[in-house]
Formats: sequence, structure tokens, C-alpha cells
Amino acid sequence: MKDNIALIGFMGSGKTTVGKVLAKLMDMKFVDIDKIIAASEKKSIAEIFEEKGQIYFRDLEREIIAQEALKNNCVISTGGGSILDNENIKRLKETSFVVYLDCTIECLYQRLKNSTTRPILNIAEDKRKIIEELYEKRRFLYEISADFTVKIDETTNIFDTVYIIKDAYILS
Repeated sequence: MKDNIALIGFMGSGKTTVGKVLAKLMDMKFVDIDKIIAASEKKSIAEIFEEKGQIYFRDLEREIIAQEALKNNCVISTGGGSILDNENIKRLKETSFVVYLDCTIECLYQRLKNSTTRPILNIAEDKRKIIEELYEKRRFLYEISADFTVKIDETTNIFDTVYIIKDAYILS
């Protein structure tokens, strides 16, 4: 069994929400990569994207994931685009049971349609179209990066998801 559980998935898939509940249930520390980045920069993720760009953000993300993956007994919530960097996945897989929260497009759209904190969606005229396009580009990376996948839709109960992950982790 690996030391940590890392949650990957598209923005809005529930990584932070599931991660907090899972960490509490498993008596593990909860680590939110985006929150650490925002705190270290003293800016929101949207502000970092706007002021310094996506490349700067992805470099920070890589550094933080490298540091946090070395810790033990953690549930790590990654950013939706963290799988775009092979180094991130390599680091996570060394110490973490990587779980993909595979959320349906409809569920993602319902969760994200009114969001103003997602830099990539903030500039989009058609949020559903951007969600669909980005999801299709990233889906394969999520799938090949994961040790385990949990399907999520609008009817999924968070506690069912958490217990499914817990059981899979224990059996890993």
C-alpha cells in the first residue's frame, strides 16, 4: 500500500470535496495543491493565471506537487490540469495511490456553469463547449495516470464515492 492517496480529475469533479471527507475518514492529512499555490503567491489561482500566465502557474504546480508527494499519510487534491505535466504524475505515482474522479460532462457543466474562479472558463463564451473540448483532450491522460477510477454523475453520493476509494486503497 502506498503512503498517500492522490485525487486527479477535471476541474469540478469533486477532488477537494471528496478529498476532505476521505482524509477525515482515513485519519489522513488533506493537502490541496491549488490552495498551497494560492497561499504561497498570496493570490487566487485566477489572479496568478491573469498576472503571470499559465506557464508560471504550471511551474509552481510542479514544484508544490514534488514537495507534497514526499509527505506521508496524505490525501492530495491536485489541480485539473496537473496531469498535463508527466513529472507531476511520476512524482505522485511514486508515493500515492492515484484515483481518477471521472465525472460526466453534464455533471461538470452543472457544477461549473456559474463559476467565476476557473481561469480557463472565465474567458469562454460557451462554457459547455470548453468543458467538452478540454475534457476530451485530457481524458486519456487521466485514465492512464490512475491506479483506480471512480465514476461520478449528478446522482452520485459523496459518501459512496469516499467509501469506494477507501476500499480500493486498502486493497491496493
